Amino acid sequence: MGVRSPNSLRAYGRDLVVWMRFLAERRDGKSVWSADREDVAVFHAARRRSEPPHRISAASWNRSVAALEKFYGWAAEEGLIAASPFGTPVAWRPVGRGRYVPARTSRAREPGARRGDLRFIGLDLFLLFRDTGLRGRLDDGRDDEGWTGRHGERNALFAELLVTTGLRLEEAASLLTVELPSLERLPSRPRSIPFRLPGSIAKGGRSREIRIPVRLLRRLHDYAEIERANALTRIRRLPSRPLIAAGASNRTSVDLADDEGVVSGARLDTLTPLHRQRLVTPAGEPLTLWLSEAGRPMTPAAWAAVFRRASARCCRAGLDLVVTPHALRHTFAVHMLSMLIREQIGSVLADGPPDDPGSAAYRRMIGDPLQKLQRLLGHASIASTYIYLDSLDESRALVEAAAERWSTALDGVA
Repeated sequence: MGVRSPNSLRAYGRDLVVWMRFLAERRDGKSVWSADREDVAVFHAARRRSEPPHRISAASWNRSVAALEKFYGWAAEEGLIAASPFGTPVAWRPVGRGRYVPARTSRAREPGARRGDLRFIGLDLFLLFRDTGLRGRLDDGRDDEGWTGRHGERNALFAELLVTTGLRLEEAASLLTVELPSLERLPSRPRSIPFRLPGSIAKGGRSREIRIPVRLLRRLHDYAEIERANALTRIRRLPSRPLIAAGASNRTSVDLADDEGVVSGARLDTLTPLHRQRLVTPAGEPLTLWLSEAGRPMTPAAWAAVFRRASARCCRAGLDLVVTPHALRHTFAVHMLSMLIREQIGSVLADGPPDDPGSAAYRRMIGDPLQKLQRLLGHASIASTYIYLDSLDESRALVEAAAERWSTALDGVA
């Protein structure tokens, strides 16, 4: 029903389990099929009106309602229930030119809920997190002799990949070595090169083009040739149900061998993250780019644990830094949007400032950077990209300056 992300599926599963436990423990053992609107009202009171720390936010409530709506929508289509207890009345949504289309809404959702806290960090804090948390260095840059962590350079490189490309955690963790752009035949003195992210590992199945800095690409190849190669020597067992890759003729397809040795080609853009975790060479070597010390593919859960340990180390060092992989995606988005707007304004104003507020030049100054960032991040709707406008460092100063200029203009008219 439109949910493809494994993270979303896990979250929806937890929401459904919470609802089932509530019905069992607080509503006399009701089943999900016999729940009604009164149960929903009591559930809302328990989740949103209880004392802290049991109270959840409005955004979390709406997310759980979205999960339960999908579940009961499926149940109604299958004839398991007559109607959803969460209610789905039909409203009419304008689509332009006086036309309206029916849209399903929910009585259970709370209006005005925040989409969530947008957590991002500045470049200086990222460097502190990278060096102190991931590399295990002291705050003055020296190596900490008491640090017992491993793979600091690998972890720092992974974090730099996230913060310089805006990749999601699962997208970056699912890359294969055969997909890395070659260092040969690069254009003369390029700073970055395009990379087509396969739709099979992108959220919503939406393929997109990202930019990889050449300096980062060189370090990725160095990691693959040295640290990753060392990890391959420690492989003890194959992944469960391995997919044997007989060979890869290019960066877009791989030859797979079945149990009888018959080889057939498979496009890389059809291989999901779970398929990629099972890809191995005939010698049993994984094809995923990121490997653990034992030569096993690094899963998103393993990377999340790396970031939690790094954040805990920063806190022990007196640094108030709790950084997640998704916070680095937000960091990329906020800083990239600021730079795109600056570049766009410089390009538009090269021929002099536009006089007409409704001109195409004015629309390009804001619309173009947002659309570029939308494509880089892989958002289905530009509405998801607009949230980064409120996070620009100069936004408050811009609003204050604009208000002052507007007030001065009005004084002149008066």
